[in-house]
Amino acid sequence: MDKGNLAPSRLVLLVTIVNKGKGTFFADFLKTFEANLQMCFVAEGTARSDWIEFLGLKDNRRSVILSVVKADRVDSILTALDERFHTINSGTGIAFTVPLSSVIGRLTYGFLSNEPRLIEEERE
Repeated sequence: MDKGNLAPSRLVLLVTIVNKGKGTFFADFLKTFEANLQMCFVAEGTARSDWIEFLGLKDNRRSVILSVVKADRVDSILTALDERFHTINSGTGIAFTVPLSSVIGRLTYGFLSNEPRLIEEERE
């Protein structure tokens, strides 16, 4: 590998918000896109209860999944998530990305980008 080219692919933070209880399902689904680092937590929205009732929502609690993925996989991930939202989650769910400008260390980048060759080279 060219030692000057340490970052073959940019990384992004993928934020996925789904109904509470669906976080594990979507986190497992995102693993198929080489999301090596994920964090899932429950969040509560700030909408008033009368708005939640008006919109036909049962409650305002959601599962939020933060995943680090390669930027070149974003289009296929968002397309697949959109399909899953409409078939499994009854049309509810949102996903968006935030670009990462840097990552500290080759090993960290190798793990986050699922580039085991970078990790192996560091060990040599």
